Amino acid sequence: MTRLLIVSSTTLFSLAGTALPFQAQQGGINGCYQKNNGQLRVVQKEGDCTPSELAVSWNRTRSPRHPPSQAELSVAALQTLGGTENFGYAINDRGDIVGLSRLAGDGATHAFVYDRDRITDISPFNSGDIQTVGPTSINSRGQVASGLVVAGVYLPAVYDSIAQRVTTLGSLGGVTSFGFAGVATSINNMGEAVGYSYLDGVNRHAFLHSRNVMKDIGSFGGYSAATDINEPGTVVGFASNLSNERAHAFVYSNGTMTDIDPFGRSDFGTSESSAQAINDRGQIVGHGLLGNGTAFHAFLSSRGVVTDLGTLPGGRNSYASGINEPGQVVGTADIPYTDTCYDWETGRSYPCTKFKLSAFLYDKGVMIDLNSFISSDSGWELIAAFDVNARGQIVGYGLLDGKFRAFVLH
Repeated sequence: MTRLLIVSSTTLFSLAGTALPFQAQQGGINGCYQKNNGQLRVVQKEGDCTPSELAVSWNRTRSPRHPPSQAELSVAALQTLGGTENFGYAINDRGDIVGLSRLAGDGATHAFVYDRDRITDISPFNSGDIQTVGPTSINSRGQVASGLVVAGVYLPAVYDSIAQRVTTLGSLGGVTSFGFAGVATSINNMGEAVGYSYLDGVNRHAFLHSRNVMKDIGSFGGYSAATDINEPGTVVGFASNLSNERAHAFVYSNGTMTDIDPFGRSDFGTSESSAQAINDRGQIVGHGLLGNGTAFHAFLSSRGVVTDLGTLPGGRNSYASGINEPGQVVGTADIPYTDTCYDWETGRSYPCTKFKLSAFLYDKGVMIDLNSFISSDSGWELIAAFDVNARGQIVGYGLLDGKFRAFVLH
């Protein structure tokens, strides 16, 4: 399952108070995609993105659809909590889904559980003045990993959707200036949870919460965050060697944190990677900076062998977010399209190539745009796939008639 980690103290998709609400605008949509954790925010122009973000945009063109020989899949929009938009982040093997949804009027956003065609508002779980990107894990027992504001402090927590009970997990002792102590990002069927928590007001470490005890699993000398845990208890995430250096993907097992370093550069000053998910067979997916430093590619690490999953045709970057037991991988990647650009100095317009994000499935050695599996008249543009269960059901979000909506594809 995918684990998204960016924290916002204002709106769902912002890193700063000046960020725009993430909703459809007139004409093209410009966005900044966080390379480390899959966060996406809308901006006025592509130049507003920071060096840690990938500039992407969408227009009203459609992605190429499937050839006649390729099977067509069914895509369904999840109902909202009354607002116009919602976002799906994780799915368990029963088909239960968690995510975030706008409320009526789009003035607030609450976490939800979608079970048997019924959506349930689970506020105040991950709903309040401080929110992470959303609940990003649900196990087969209906337990959801995220967090909760208690006495003004956001703490890692687990919500039991069957008992309708929230349990806070504690912290590693630190709290940021805006009241954030940490968040749980994944939970396995044994009830073991992982995430990250602050040691002080600045530095954070990955944790493993098991048998009512929160354990700091360390870093390579700097910060760290855990993104997923499988049934045997193996943990993955990302960690740095210094507080201000880039992070590397890691796998943690039997008390040892190991640097995965998918594309061969061990220098923290120049290489960067993140592990996002692990299945029960120990297969790990994530993304890493290529050796030449030009782009990020999704990777699969299996028994110590790393595979570069490549990109969609004509694309530059790819980011793997989830993997199921059969080894199917989902994520998002950029694809090119032709648009018209404007030169402010000359006052002239000219044809140019831009890039937009598209959800992908990697299966049997091939990366395929998920938009190629759905009907051309569906009204959908699938942007990001975050999770896939053992039955092959895929959850994420995309554009549906100009609004961002959570989808389940099967």
